[in-house]
Amino acid sequence: MAFIEFEKSVRKNDWSMQDLHSHPHYEVYFLTKGSRSFFLSDALYKVTAPIVIVIPPHVMHKTEGGPFERYNVNVSSDYLDPFQKETLEKGVLRFLQPTATETETLTSILEEAEGLNKREKYVEYQQKALFGYAVLSLNRIQNATLRPTAATQSRIPPLMLKVIEHFNVHFAEKQTLNDLSNRFFVSKAALIYNFKKYANCSPIDFLLNVRLTKAKEMLVNSRKSVGEISELCGFSSANYFGLIFKQKEGISPLQYRKNQRSKS
Repeated sequence: MAFIEFEKSVRKNDWSMQDLHSHPHYEVYFLTKGSRSFFLSDALYKVTAPIVIVIPPHVMHKTEGGPFERYNVNVSSDYLDPFQKETLEKGVLRFLQPTATETETLTSILEEAEGLNKREKYVEYQQKALFGYAVLSLNRIQNATLRPTAATQSRIPPLMLKVIEHFNVHFAEKQTLNDLSNRFFVSKAALIYNFKKYANCSPIDFLLNVRLTKAKEMLVNSRKSVGEISELCGFSSANYFGLIFKQKEGISPLQYRKNQRSKS
């Protein structure tokens, strides 16, 4: 069935996500305190609270930085009514800065939603009402004009953008550091340095995350077998695909498919 979940996270020390990741649902990320470095799709941003961003399904992202407080709303596409879907789509990959009053309102809504007793009668209706109120608040933030932003984009070198674009198109092909070095006329050391600096991973690890993102999308949106998906996404074998998938996601590809389809 359709799903929604509210989360709150408070970190008092430096904290970084372990890997780039993606998921088949929307994520509304609301940073209320602190600042974060945010790698999103193929760009790197420095964001300072308060800020809101909508991350769409199947887009790689990762955050890192110092102490912070944030709320997340994870919601499946089929949970949304037309107004909510349009509002989230308008906010996709945009950093929106609410005013002090808007921040207080949105924080109050999400605090209440996150604190709901999941066993309480009619809790799902309370969640739906609070989410609707949150989306209405988000819509009002989006409609404000000439609003300054608290996100600054760090310039990723053209070389790295070209390699990322290459990965997104040719993810199914066998590729090594030597292959990439020869294709882009650059040393392996330069490739490693740039990916480590801007994505905090090696080029090959970045490619692995692209492949996993494509695989998760196929698991959810197609009836292809695990073996077919592993081949289409560039994994050497279905067994290797299953091993890497379980290491990254904590479950097998088939269990992931089952879990996601149970939400739709």
